[in-house]
Amino acid sequence: MIRPAVVADLWALRRRPQRRIFCYTEAMLASGYRPLAVSLRAVLGLLHDDVATLVLRNRGVRGYLQALKRAHAPELDLVYLAGFAGADQRMPNGDVWHALVEDIIARAGQARIERIFAAVGQRFDDVMEILRQLGFQAYAQQQLWMLPEPVLEAGSALVALRRQQRRDAWPIHQLYQRVTPRHVQQAELPRSTAWQLPRPRRGIGWRERGWVLGSDDALQTYIHVLTGPRAHVLRMLIDPAVRDLSPALLRYSLSQLSEARTVFAVLRSYQSELGSALQELGFRLRGEQTLFVKHLTATARQPVRVPGLVPNGPTTESVTGLSRLPYAPCQSAPEAMATAEHESMMGRV
Repeated sequence: MIRPAVVADLWALRRRPQRRIFCYTEAMLASGYRPLAVSLRAVLGLLHDDVATLVLRNRGVRGYLQALKRAHAPELDLVYLAGFAGADQRMPNGDVWHALVEDIIARAGQARIERIFAAVGQRFDDVMEILRQLGFQAYAQQQLWMLPEPVLEAGSALVALRRQQRRDAWPIHQLYQRVTPRHVQQAELPRSTAWQLPRPRRGIGWRERGWVLGSDDALQTYIHVLTGPRAHVLRMLIDPAVRDLSPALLRYSLSQLSEARTVFAVLRSYQSELGSALQELGFRLRGEQTLFVKHLTATARQPVRVPGLVPNGPTTESVTGLSRLPYAPCQSAPEAMATAEHESMMGRV
């Protein structure tokens, strides 16, 4: 039986799983991630409908899936899968995870989610195969680089950028369209408003900043930094015309980070030449991911009754683990994980 996690499941989830997979997002890198802590806050109603936590029970807890809503779009990220040993050994982890992912797809369709994403580490071929069987498509590769402690040498070359402003959202979107392959754009379908920085958060250790280079109508560089309780996460869009300046551009961004934290850089495969600039600044490659997406059909987004998912009779409770209302902006994933402790990503990416 698969259902949303309830308080009674949390004790079982304290056990170390037989196997677990983290699908790291930028927010997870910035904060660290403890699935039990996030589940507890979700069960207690502290995270609204931002978190979907599903449990598969078969003579005890056998499987566990967690997904997070994105803050500004009707989209979902699969972030965690776990398999637990059980009395019935005839159901291996692969079958458990297949059932859980299939279930979250049905629930997401009822909640009018349009796309489900998953960033899977290169070592997890079995998880990739499960996603492919369920209609996910791989659309890009990305590398995760890490700099334990940014140190700028005296006399290093810098190129000054200006701080991102609200009017820059559309020029940044145009830069994204210029440097991003068409098939990736069709997979992600970002809105121009997705590039706007959120309002500053207070007292929870989160901060988002952006820097740009170029004229208002033709930006050449965009560098975004998400700062969480444990790390900074850097993402960049750099026009090929100025990529020779990449070390100096990145060095300037690092010089603006006053908080002494580890820095991660997320680098897409179609900008792989920027890896040499990261190496020059002391970054080290820590892992690679394959990015998957599943687009949900218009039919699946209609709120319908599905046997086994929605109980008979009226109810005022959420029975899907996701909001069944049309999407509206809600609390962001970083805020949802502000108290999670940092875990090493070695061997999990």
